[in-house]
Amino acid sequence: MSLLNTAITGILAAQRGLSTVSHNIANVNTAGFSRQIVRLETREPLAQGSGFIGTGVQVSNIIRIHDQFLNLQVRSSISAESEASQFLALASRIDNMLSDNTTGLGPALQNFFNAVHEVADLPSSITSRQVMLSEAQSLVTRFQFLDKRMEDITTEIRFKLGADLKEINSLAQSIALINSKITVAIGQATGAMPNDLLDQRDKLIEELSKFVTVSTAEQSDGALNVFIGNGLPLVLGANSSTMSVTETYDNHFDIALVDSFNSSIITGSITGGELSGILSFQAQMLEPARNSLGRLAIGLADSFNAQHILGQNLDGEINLTFFNVGTADVIPIGTALDNVTATITDPPTLSNSDYSLVYTGADNYILTRLSDRQTTSINTGGVYPFTTAQIDGFTINIAAVAGAVGDQYIIRPTVNGAKDITTTISEPRKIAIAGALRSSVATDAAGVPSNIGNAAITSAENASLTGLPLVANITLTFDSALNQFNISSGGTLAYNPATDSGGKQFSIATAGNATFTISGTPASGDQFIIENNSNADGDNRNANKLAALQASSILLNGTASYQDSYGQIIAEVGTATRQTEISKEALGTLLEQATEIRDSRSGVNLEEEAGNMLKFQQAFQASAQLVVVANTIFQSLINAFR
Repeated sequence: MSLLNTAITGILAAQRGLSTVSHNIANVNTAGFSRQIVRLETREPLAQGSGFIGTGVQVSNIIRIHDQFLNLQVRSSISAESEASQFLALASRIDNMLSDNTTGLGPALQNFFNAVHEVADLPSSITSRQVMLSEAQSLVTRFQFLDKRMEDITTEIRFKLGADLKEINSLAQSIALINSKITVAIGQATGAMPNDLLDQRDKLIEELSKFVTVSTAEQSDGALNVFIGNGLPLVLGANSSTMSVTETYDNHFDIALVDSFNSSIITGSITGGELSGILSFQAQMLEPARNSLGRLAIGLADSFNAQHILGQNLDGEINLTFFNVGTADVIPIGTALDNVTATITDPPTLSNSDYSLVYTGADNYILTRLSDRQTTSINTGGVYPFTTAQIDGFTINIAAVAGAVGDQYIIRPTVNGAKDITTTISEPRKIAIAGALRSSVATDAAGVPSNIGNAAITSAENASLTGLPLVANITLTFDSALNQFNISSGGTLAYNPATDSGGKQFSIATAGNATFTISGTPASGDQFIIENNSNADGDNRNANKLAALQASSILLNGTASYQDSYGQIIAEVGTATRQTEISKEALGTLLEQATEIRDSRSGVNLEEEAGNMLKFQQAFQASAQLVVVANTIFQSLINAFR
């Protein structure tokens, strides 16, 4: 190898180095670009009698500086931060809506019961009754408003999922296309790596990690297989699958993965990224919050109705409900027969979960509470229609055996509660403020009390509607010889003035389970009358009981009042939102740190590149000078032989 050729190898190496430095500097602001360096090695020397003579330098490879572990850390941090950000963005809207004094339910509940208390104070006031009806309408409107807003957010989730999946599918196609380009390029370059294509692929995978957790596996030909979530194949070599959103049942969305062979629901396998954030919000906050709101509406309507029907309105009517109560929703999935219904039987024991009922064959069903996966086995014994025992406050009626093993039904006991609650009374006179019964002492023809003794009776308070309204008055006549009251409708009540004069409580099952207390010492033949409470416009006994419901622990298995129940919804939503906010801040910091560490290794440093440029420039100039020297020597030799 001549001096000239050796010098030329130096020029070419320096030129390649300068080109690489120039490429780095040009892409200093290119997202995802990894700086490249020229790897040089000496050429094979020539053997001479006196030893080996060097033949110059050559470029063995141009490599990109990247660390797969650091890239993995960045992708993982992006997925985690994106998941928290998406969950927080949606959760904050629910939190603000429920806790706000303008949009929340709390003020409407308080205003309604303030109006009930006002009616209890002024039972004959039509104006007070009208205010109560107006506040009741405001309350149900607030329930419906909150439910509608949650339903609107559900619709937004559908569009958001669709937009994200469209982006994911585009990224998957781009990765598959670059895989094919990389495979071809490696083959053409006999194994040399196409650095810029590799950077582009890594950038696409990093963008993909914003939407879902990503893992990769490299093939022998240089292509990269991409897996999402819990190992689901999205890209295999030059082939990519597609993802789509499907409404499995009303307002519940799942993710499907479609490949060359089939389509399958993969919602449970999605982890990390915006997709997981949206799906987690749907399953962990939106649906439970909507169900909890519905449970509150059902519990309020049911318990208020239970007391209201026991009272009497200004027209002497009883057994009138005040609210309409929402019903359980049962949805057959796929080809399942529409032969299952559910009935709410005990609102205080309802959960805020949805349920899945699956037929397993031989008249056996499995009911799964979706919130915690707790299961209940159901066997109809081949008897149809079949009604189950009470489960979490509701029963299931199976009209006929399922069509096939695997038939599934989604049961949502409380989802319609807030949407369907309405007032059933529109006239102030129809509000049942008075008690249905009243008690009195016997009177003579002139209306003067005729009892001789000093016994007294309290107002009769009915606990049911059995036997009401009374067909005839019930007369209690005291028999001093037997120490008992004889009941005109049949039966006796034992009463001994010597021991019971301080007061003894009685109940008559056939008169609405009416309870009352008799005290004092009656004379033989003294009578008390229990009768329908006619013309009772000043009676507020039932109104007092309705007002007392506000502070009663009625809901959540008898542990919470209406306000407590709503406060629990706010607390659960607020706690989850705050925890996610804290998590997002921490994950954002980790992402910044991981990105900074990755960029410090793989990013372009202009000062470093300036040094490299000067180094290669000097090497180029030195090698060029050697060419001049070689040319001078060559010319001298030629001139010597002229």
